[in-house]
Formats: sequence, structure tokens, C-alpha cells
Amino acid sequence: MTSDERRLDGWKAIAAYFGRDRTTVARWARERGLPIHQLPGGKQKTVFAYRHELAEWESRNPGVEEGAAGPAAEAAPPPAASTSLPLPSLPLAAPVPARKRWSWPMALVIALPLLLAAGLLAWPKNRHEQLPRDPAAARDFIAARDAWAHRRPKDLEAAIQLYGAVIAREPDYAPARAGLAETWLIYREYGDVSDAEAFGKARIAAAKALELDSGLASAHRAEGFIDYWWDNDPAAALKAFADALHDDDNDGLTYFWLANILSDLGESDRAERYYQRAVALLPGSQPIAVEHAWARWQAGHDAQALAALLDLKRTYPQDATVSSCLSWIYLGQGDIHGFAREFADFARLRHDPATERLSVRMTRAVADDPAHAHRLMIADALSEIAQGGRRIRQTPAFYAASMKDREQLVELMHEAVMLGEHWYSRPVTRRIEAGWKDDREVMDLLKQLVPPVPRQALP
Repeated sequence: MTSDERRLDGWKAIAAYFGRDRTTVARWARERGLPIHQLPGGKQKTVFAYRHELAEWESRNPGVEEGAAGPAAEAAPPPAASTSLPLPSLPLAAPVPARKRWSWPMALVIALPLLLAAGLLAWPKNRHEQLPRDPAAARDFIAARDAWAHRRPKDLEAAIQLYGAVIAREPDYAPARAGLAETWLIYREYGDVSDAEAFGKARIAAAKALELDSGLASAHRAEGFIDYWWDNDPAAALKAFADALHDDDNDGLTYFWLANILSDLGESDRAERYYQRAVALLPGSQPIAVEHAWARWQAGHDAQALAALLDLKRTYPQDATVSSCLSWIYLGQGDIHGFAREFADFARLRHDPATERLSVRMTRAVADDPAHAHRLMIADALSEIAQGGRRIRQTPAFYAASMKDREQLVELMHEAVMLGEHWYSRPVTRRIEAGWKDDREVMDLLKQLVPPVPRQALP
């Protein structure tokens, strides 16, 4: 083995060696002496490790694999709901394994429209999306798609089981694998499953779908979603969506998900074109209307976004995503009372006991000490990161920056730089930049965290 083969470059490669996420191995480096080396100089703190040193360290730490996230059976039944809901951990949104995530609005993009009712009418679209040959498998596949469209936990659990039945009957039927991937992506928002498990199982299913049919647009779309919202890899995500559109340029869901990513990257003009295409293909979609309004805030048009979302809240009073978006707008204005009010509505509409308890604590904290109440949300997010439910510190940094909490902001940014994090969400980083442009230390840290937006030719 050459020296290059013995060396693993970057947190991602080191994490892959252990089959864990990079937050976990970074914690091992800090707390358990995992042998990590750092190249001198440079802004991004490039790290590397040697395989033989990792193997030797692993032999002295035999318990490190306990609780590894490795997704088990691809279509395993979803975990039973837990009555014991520990407080969360951190990276980009919300709580822990047995608790539904409260993620910032763009992480809620998978609150999908009632897409499939219309989609099924046109089934099959192309040669990649033919129904299974076996009549029973075809029946179960259509039933799974229909259940997926309802997005309720019991329906998503049924969809997972139905896709499993289709795969058992026709293991080479790629659309069932892609459908299973998209079901796990939604189930993480509505069911009792951790992000790590859901994204892991979705990745396995999507990869197998592409192995069976490299031209399957829905599988490329699922991979792109995972690349961006879990792996924080926009270059890979944009490539996957370009492949999806090359394979099928008439799918509204693909345009919708791609528009959400472009909007988060700060590519507002390009995002608008894809939102319009999504609306044309899926007219009357409530989730698209909500995310399209949210995109105005991402583009810096705060007043327009606020007015549009308040109107949507009157039109769709049961839509939790609207309150999630509004809570972020108020927080960005430094209005912690508005944030707590909308977060309480979000928790009530989600019917998630853990989120409701956090909301009650947040409401009390705002009443007792509004200047420091946001630290409860930061602690919640950090708890999530420690448990692998989040991967970067961008969201808690936004909490701190919005509430002018320099101590917490600088601490989070230093840790993020040390871990080599990349913060791609330009709606967030631009607001940090605008609020702290006269603070040299914050601006220097931000420069190290914000990489250029990757370019990708898109249809």
C-alpha cells in the first residue's frame, strides 16, 4: 500500500473509515485522542489521518462502534414511537432519535404537495417508470405512492411496508427503491426516526435504484436531496438534479426541490425560474406556495415574505411550515417574542410532545429573560449535533447572531472553523455578515466558513 493509500484526507474520509458521521469522529479527536493531523497554513484547516494509526486507536477503544448508525434492512419497518424523549442535540435543525425534527424552514421542503394524486393519473410517464409486471406488486406500488402522498406517519409507515413487499416480489424494480428512498426522506419529518437513520436508509435505497436503472430521475432526485440537506455537498446535489432533469424534464417535484436548493444557495433568479416551472406543472400546490413565499425572505425581501406568509397562515391555518418560516423571519429581526409565538404555533400544529415541551420552555424563557432566551434553542441544537442529528453549526449561529449574542456566535464559529465546516446557506450568512460587518473577528471567521457557490449547468 502506498503512502497515499495509507492516508485519509478530510473529515469525510475519516468518518467513512469508521462508518460514522464527521461530527462523531471530530468529537473523538477532541475527547478521546483520535489521531488526527492538520496541514500547516491555509484557511480551511485541512486534516488527514493514517489508516494504521486509526486501526491502532480503534483496537484501544473497542466501544466506539456501539450505537453506530449503520442503516439495517433497506425496507425495515419504522421504529416504534418512544415514550421517553430526551432533549435534543445539534447541526441544522432539531432533536434526537425518538423525536420529530424542528428544522429551519428549508429543511421542511419535504413537506410535499399533494403531488401524486395528479402524478398517478399520468402513470406511467416513460420507460423508466413502468409499473411492475407482477399484478400484486403493481397494486402495492400504486398503494405505496398514494400513501406517500398523504404524508401522515401511519401512511408513511404503510408506504415503507408496501415498498418492501414490492421489492420482495420484484427485487430488480428500480422505481420501488426510489420510492422507498423518498418515503424515508419524508418519514424523518413526520415519524419517530432520527435524521441519521432516515437519510442513511434513503441513501441505500436510492443508490440501489440507480444501480438497477441509471436513468431513473426520481432516484437522482432523492440522491440530490440527500447530498444537499444531509451531506452539505451542493456540487454533488446540483449534479444529481441536472441528471434528474436530463432523464425527465417534466416532473414538478424535481423542479420544486431544485428551486429550494438554489434559493438556499442564494441563487434567487435561478430559483425563481424553477419555482415557476414547478407551479406550472403542479398548479395549486400549497407547499410550493409556502416555500415560494419563503424564498422571498431568502432573497432578502423580508417585508414581502412576511406579508405573503401571514396571508398564507390565514388561508392555511393548519400548515405548520408557515409558522416555522414566520418564526425565522421574526428571529432575523431580533424579535424573540415573535419567534416564540410562532414556534409555539408550529409545535401545536405538529402534535409532537417533545417539540411542544421545548416550546413551553421557550415561552417561559422569553417571559423570564428575553435577552438570553435564545440560548435554549442553541443548547437544543448543540445537543442534536452531539447525537448526530445535525451536522453543522449554521443554525445556532443564526440564533446567536440575530440576538446580538457575540459570545455564543464567536464560540460556534471558532468550533465550526476547527471542524472544517462549510456554510452554504447564503440567506443565513448574508444576514450574519450584515449584522456584524464591523466586527473583524466575526468577519474573518465567516470568510473561512463561506465557500464559493458551486456552478452547474442546469436545463
